[in-house]
Parts: sequence; C-alpha cells; structure tokens
Amino acid sequence: MNFELLEQSIQYTFNNGKYGEDGFKKRIFKNVKRDATADGLAKVGSAIASLQDDTLGAATLIQKQGIPLVDQA
Repeated sequence: MNFELLEQSIQYTFNNGKYGEDGFKKRIFKNVKRDATADGLAKVGSAIASLQDDTLGAATLIQKQGIPLVDQA
C-alpha cells in the first residue's frame, strides 16, 4: 500500500528587520510541480527574497498525501 501525492506547496521564510519584532515573514506558494528539485526551489526562493531586499531564511516543502483505505493488491 502506497501513499498518493495529492498536492505540494513550498513555504519560504524571508528575513528582514522591516517585518517587526520577529524579523521574518512566511509565504506559501501552492501547486509546486511534482518533479521540482530542491535546488530549483531554493533558487526561486532566493530570487523572490532578492526582489524584496530580504534574505531567504528557510524553505520547506509541504506535501499532502492520500492514504488508501482499501488494499488494492
């Protein structure tokens, strides 16, 4: 019995003093392609951070997977 990937998103954490006491802001982007690479996602996050004059603090891949309730073997 295997999991079925339903969807995946990426959460970026951007660091900058302009974001208040914590100094960071998290943003989630949906509909990440199944074949996306870690390197590619990191490059996208860095590019977005650069456009906002931020630094990229973290990137987290979020996956939602379905669990089959009946074994179809």
